Amino acid sequence: MELLAGILIIFAAYFLKGFSGFGPALIIVPSLSLVYDPVTAITAAALFDFIGGGILLITVRKEIQWRFVLSIFFALALGAILGSLLLGTIDTTLLKKIIALAILLFSGVILFQRNNLSQPAHKSIATLKYPVGFISGVLGGLISITGPPLIIYMKMLYKKEFFRVQLIGIFFLGSGWRFALYKLNQLPMHISHGELVIYFGIMLIGLWIGSKLHVKVNENIFNKVVALLILIPAVNLLLS
Repeated sequence: MELLAGILIIFAAYFLKGFSGFGPALIIVPSLSLVYDPVTAITAAALFDFIGGGILLITVRKEIQWRFVLSIFFALALGAILGSLLLGTIDTTLLKKIIALAILLFSGVILFQRNNLSQPAHKSIATLKYPVGFISGVLGGLISITGPPLIIYMKMLYKKEFFRVQLIGIFFLGSGWRFALYKLNQLPMHISHGELVIYFGIMLIGLWIGSKLHVKVNENIFNKVVALLILIPAVNLLLS
C-alpha cells in the first residue's frame, strides 16, 4: 500500500510538472509526508524535481533566458541556505503545519488569480524578483516548496509561455542546490533504492503525459482543479 500510494503521488506530481512547468512539490511534500515522514518527503521532492526538471529543461533549453533565470536563482540560493539550516531544528509536527498552511495559501491564490498578458512596464516592479526569489529560497530550503511566491509574482507580470519556461530553469537549478544542501546537512531520505527506481519510471510517464496535454487543456480550468486536489493532503496534514 505504501508503494502504491507513492506511485499515485509521483504520477500526479509530475503530470502537473509536465503540464505547467511547476508544482510537483505541492503534491509530493504533503502527500509523501503521510506515507513516509516530512524530512524524507522534503528531501525526495528536491531529488525528484532535479531529475524531472532536467528532463523538461532539455525540451525548452532554446527558450531559456539564462540571465533572467540566474539572477533569480542567486537570490533563491541564498534563501535556501537559511531554510535548510532551519529544517533540522524544527519539530516534525510544526513542520507539517507549516507545509499545510503554505499549500492552503497557494491553493487559494491560484484558484482566483488570472495571468497578466503583458510584460511588466516598470523596472521597480521587475526588481521585486530578488526579494521574491529569496523568500522562495527560504521556503524551498525549509519545506522544499519553492514555487508559491515566484509563481504568484510571475503569473501577474508575464505571459504564460514565458513564465512556464523560465520557471523550469529556475526550479531545476533550485532543486539541485537544495538537494546538495540537504545532503551536506545529512538529512535522511527513508526510501529504498528499489522504490526510487519505480518512482523515477512513474515520474517519466507523468512528465510525458503532462507535456503532451500542455497545449490541449484550458490552463485556468486545470489550475482550479489542481488547487482543489492539493487541498486534500494539506487538510490531512493539518488534522494529523
